[in-house]
Amino acid sequence: MKTGNRPSTYKRISQSEKLKIAFMNRRRGDIKKVAARTGYDPTTVSKVLSGVRNNERIVNVAYDVVRKRKGATA
Repeated sequence: MKTGNRPSTYKRISQSEKLKIAFMNRRRGDIKKVAARTGYDPTTVSKVLSGVRNNERIVNVAYDVVRKRKGATA
């Protein structure tokens, strides 16, 4: 079953996997970028990316910021 423009081999990434990827590939200034895009305080963004708090919107935006980078691997 195909969904939209996605290939049939598309696999949805869980929130915990997105958080792991966003945390491992983040660079200097990424927390401020995510905070500006989401409207949350940088302290809150930092706590979410560290795993202290949960916020799906912050995780999704952080993943979007770092997903095209070839950084650290899991």
